[in-house]
Amino acid sequence: MKMEVGKVLKAQGIKGEVKISCLLDSPTLLKKIKTMYLGVATYNVEKMRCDDKFCYVLFKEVADRNQAELLRNKSVFVNKEDIVLDEGRYFIEDLVGCNVVLDDGTQIGKVEDVLQYGAADVIVCQGEKCEISFPFLEDLPVSIDVAKGEIVLLAKRFAEVAVYNED
Repeated sequence: MKMEVGKVLKAQGIKGEVKISCLLDSPTLLKKIKTMYLGVATYNVEKMRCDDKFCYVLFKEVADRNQAELLRNKSVFVNKEDIVLDEGRYFIEDLVGCNVVLDDGTQIGKVEDVLQYGAADVIVCQGEKCEISFPFLEDLPVSIDVAKGEIVLLAKRFAEVAVYNED
C-alpha cells in the first residue's frame, strides 16, 4: 500500500537533486527507501541525505536541474511496508478507527483523529455520548494492537488527562 510521505519543494543544485518536505516525524525514516512514486511515475533513489525537516534526493531517472524542476509540487509516495518504525511508534492512519478501552474494561470510543502538537499528540475519540480527547502520553497506554484495532489505556491516568467535549 502506498503512503504519502512528502512533497517536492524545488530542484536543489544542478545535478537533478530535489528537496522534499517530509510529512513523517523524521525524514530519516526515509533513509532506506529505494523507490518513490510521484504521480503515476516510479523513481529509483540513487542518493539521499536528510536533515531535521527535509530530504534531498537524487533519482536515477532525473539527469539534470531542468528535469528536477518538472517535479516541483508533486506529492511523494512510498510503499508503507518499506518504512520501519521504532518500537512503540505508529502511523496515524493505523490508529484512526481503533477502539479505545480502559484497563478496567470501560469502553471510551473509537479514534477519529490524531492532532499533532509540539508537546504531545492528542487523540480524539467519538464516545457514545460525546467527543473525548486525551494527550497520547508515554505512561497512558497499557497496550496498542493496531492489527486488532484496540488501544488499552490506564484508567487512573486517563481520568487525570481526558477532556470531555459535551457540545
